[in-house]
Amino acid sequence: MTNKALSTLIATAMTATLVLPVSTAQASSSLNQSSLYEAQFQVAATKKVVGNAVTIKNITNDTVITTNGTFRIHNDLKPLFDHSNKTALTNASATIVVKNKQIIDVTSLTLNKAGTSKKSVYFDGGDAHVSGDVTVNADYVNIQDITIDGQLIITNRVKKAITLDDVSVSDTITLKPLIIKKNDWLYVTLRDMKSSTINVARTKVNISSDQALSKIDIGGKVPTFELKANVEKLTINVEENFNLFGEGKIEQIIVKGGTKVALNSGHQVGKVQVDNKSVSVTLPVIDKKELTTLLASPPYVQVSINGYDILTTDKWTMQVDRNIFDSAVASAKAVANNNSASQEQVKNAITQYRNALSVYQTAQKYGLKYGYGYGNSDKATLQSLINSIQYVTVSWGSDVYHNNPWTTQAERNAIDSAVSAAQAVVNNYYATQTDITIAINNLNNAIWTYKSAYKYNNNYYYGNKYSLQTLVNQAKGMYVTVSEDGSGLSSNTNWTTYMEWYIFDSAVSYAETFLSNNYFSDYEVSYVINYLNTAISTYKGQYKKGKD
Repeated sequence: MTNKALSTLIATAMTATLVLPVSTAQASSSLNQSSLYEAQFQVAATKKVVGNAVTIKNITNDTVITTNGTFRIHNDLKPLFDHSNKTALTNASATIVVKNKQIIDVTSLTLNKAGTSKKSVYFDGGDAHVSGDVTVNADYVNIQDITIDGQLIITNRVKKAITLDDVSVSDTITLKPLIIKKNDWLYVTLRDMKSSTINVARTKVNISSDQALSKIDIGGKVPTFELKANVEKLTINVEENFNLFGEGKIEQIIVKGGTKVALNSGHQVGKVQVDNKSVSVTLPVIDKKELTTLLASPPYVQVSINGYDILTTDKWTMQVDRNIFDSAVASAKAVANNNSASQEQVKNAITQYRNALSVYQTAQKYGLKYGYGYGNSDKATLQSLINSIQYVTVSWGSDVYHNNPWTTQAERNAIDSAVSAAQAVVNNYYATQTDITIAINNLNNAIWTYKSAYKYNNNYYYGNKYSLQTLVNQAKGMYVTVSEDGSGLSSNTNWTTYMEWYIFDSAVSYAETFLSNNYFSDYEVSYVINYLNTAISTYKGQYKKGKD
C-alpha cells in the first residue's frame, strides 16, 4: 500500500462518525473480509483503542439512542443491549465502536443507575463481551453473565452492596478507596466467580463467594477487611494497622506491609509468609480442642485371638486391628503436639482419626466367655453355662452339609466329660465356692477347645479360600497415589493420604496371612472376607481427585 493510500485510509478513519479498531473475534461474521482487514489495519495504524464516548439515553428493540445519535446493534451485542437492561443502561457512559451506523464493539461501560436495598438494578450481559473495562458507579447493582476483557472497577460511589454473578473478568476486580473516613461496610457478593483476582484499596469491605478465589491483594489505608470465602493467596500490603475477619480456607497469606497485622480470624490458614520483618503479625489461632478431646481417651477394647477368653459382655479385636488404630492415634498425637501445625493439618488429623476409629469399631466383636461374677459365682451360673453348649454333629466330614460344623467322636467325648464334671459340681450339695469357680473355668476352657475343633466340609473350605483370594486380588488393584493434599496431581488422578493407604494396606496384608494358612475355620475366613470388604469400601470412599 502506498503512503498516499495509507494517509487517505487513516484520514477516513479519523473523520468517520464512530470508528474503533476491533479484533477478528469481535467483528460480526456478516462483515466481509475487506471490512475486517480495514478494522485490523486501523489497529496497526493507531496502536491504541480509539472510540467515541457516549451517554446512553434509551434502548429500543433494535437500536441504542445515545447523545451522539441512534445506532443499530450488532447481533453479538444484542444481549448486552437487551430491553431488560434498559433501567441499568439509562444514563450509562460507554465507549463504542460503530461501523455503518451499527455498534460492533463496546470498549468501556460505566453503570450509573442505582437500585435500593429492596430492589436491585439488574444488568444481564447474556454471555456478551465488553472489550475493555466495566465501571460500577452506583449502589445495589447486580451484574451477571458477562465477559469483561479489562477490569471491573467498583468506585467509591458504591457504598452499600454489589452482586456479581457468573461474571468473567480477564484483568482484576478493583475496589477504589473512599475519601471519607466514616463509612459503613460494603458487601460484595460473588456467585460462580471462578479464579477471580481482586484488588482492595478501601476499608470495611465484606467479600463472600461460593467459589474459591485465586488472589486478593489488600493495599493502602485499609484497617479492616472481612472475607467469607476460600482463597488461594491473600496479600496484605497496608500502611498502618490491619485486622482480618471472617471464615473460610486461605491457603497462603503474604504480609508485605503494615504496622500491626492481626490474622487471628476464623479462617483455616495453610501458610503465613511475612516478607517485611518490621511488621508485627498476630498469627491465626489454631483450634486443637476437638483433636485433644478425641485423643484424651481413645476407646480401646481388649485384644484376643478368637474371643473365647473375653466375657460375653465385653468387646474385643485381633491384634492387627489394635495396631492399625494405634498407628492412627500416634499420628494424630504428633499433630496435636506440633506447635507449628496448621489448622488444615489439625482438620486432616481429626478426619483420619475418625476414619481409623470407624474401621476399629467395625472390627469389634463381643466375647464368647461366660462370666461368673468375679467372685460372686454360684451354681445357677454354672448350670447356665452347661445349658449354653451347642453340640454339633459327630462325623469325619463326608456326610455333613458344607455349611454345618462337625467334630470327631474323641472331641465330642472331651466336651461330654467336661460337662459331666461340671454337672457333678452343680449336683453336689456340699460344693464350695472354690469348687464352683474351678468348674466354671474348666468348662469355659473345654468349650473353647470344643468350638476350636469345629470343622466344615472340605469343599466349603476351598470355596471360601477361593473367594478370599479373589477379594485380595481385587483389593490389590485398587491402590491409588499417596499424597498430602493432591497438589501436582491431575484432576483425573485419584489419591489418598498416607494414613488412609496404610490402614487399607494393613487390611490386605492381614487377609493374605490367611491365604497361606491351611488350617482355618469357616468362621475365620468369613470374618476376614467381611473385614476386607469393609476396608475396601472405606478406602474407596476416601478417594480424592488431584488439584491440577
